[in-house]
Amino acid sequence: MCYLCKQPIEIMAEKVEIQRQTVHKECFRCCVCDKYLMPGYCAMDDGLCQIDFLFNYFGCLWFCQNHMMLGSGEKLDLLKQKMRNAGAGGSIQ
Repeated sequence: MCYLCKQPIEIMAEKVEIQRQTVHKECFRCCVCDKYLMPGYCAMDDGLCQIDFLFNYFGCLWFCQNHMMLGSGEKLDLLKQKMRNAGAGGSIQ
């Protein structure tokens, strides 16, 4: 079972092991730019994962090398902008 999309992972499917979880390679992307990620060249922002509306929209918040070094405030602004562009609207402040 893919930890990110919650769908079954076929035996021969490309998959990634990250933090003791198995995910489809296709699902393992930067939450800002959707770039494919590779273990060791990405990072999760644990602080942002605690914000319910972000976690509910994006799931685990993994970032590529270009975005992982940004501060949490900058990441939050980029994620809110991405949500607005996708039409999530609602209670984004």
